[in-house]
Amino acid sequence: MSSHPTGTAPVSPGAVGRIATPRIDFEMALAVRQLANRQAGKPKYLLEPEITILLAHGFTDLRKRMFFDMLWNTGARLSEALALTPGDVHTGERWPSRPFVSLMTLKQQGKPGRPPKDTMRDVPLFDEGFTLRLRDHLDTFCRFRTKRLWPVTDDTIRNWLRDAVTRCERDGVSFSVPVTPHTFRHSYAMHLLYCGIEPLTLKKLLGHRDFKSTQIYLDVLTLEADVAGRYAVRFGMDREEATAILKKY
Repeated sequence: MSSHPTGTAPVSPGAVGRIATPRIDFEMALAVRQLANRQAGKPKYLLEPEITILLAHGFTDLRKRMFFDMLWNTGARLSEALALTPGDVHTGERWPSRPFVSLMTLKQQGKPGRPPKDTMRDVPLFDEGFTLRLRDHLDTFCRFRTKRLWPVTDDTIRNWLRDAVTRCERDGVSFSVPVTPHTFRHSYAMHLLYCGIEPLTLKKLLGHRDFKSTQIYLDVLTLEADVAGRYAVRFGMDREEATAILKKY
């Protein structure tokens, strides 16, 4: 992401909302992402600071912003998020467990009858701030539990996002990857991996049938070795050093 020549985007500190995840080395993550962008087949994703600025600065309509906040916090596919109703959202008021959203796996949508249980996945809501915003959204905009949260089309969602990116670019904030609704899913996956989530857990949260689909994100993390040079590997040991070691055994 780039910004004004002064080095700061025109966004107030309060608009960012909260401190970035402390365990992530964003300088390293940015270098890894730059390397991944040069390789074919790697997912195109944004990092947490970029998502924060896009959501805070790109959207003036809270209803529109909440849709992409949902993608960022759940990794939902576009069609999965569009299918959500208030009954699929559990913000913790009446449930003893962590707040979660129930998503119907993409490939099962549109089939007649009630979907099998294994096509539904419960995605926990890790971020308390998002959970509170979502609760307010339901109270403000959603009167009926069986009506979709966002009764719009795919094209409408893409137009919302295109307008948000354009708004950011007009104010000097640009992004180094193409930003589509699916970018949020890739960003969610990479963010969870950086936060230390187990790969098999990520597979379940993303609703992947095959682990190969999850592997593409793990492959990105392996690029850290190329960036940091963390493995001290050599193939030319000094002969005298080798002799001294062998004499010990």
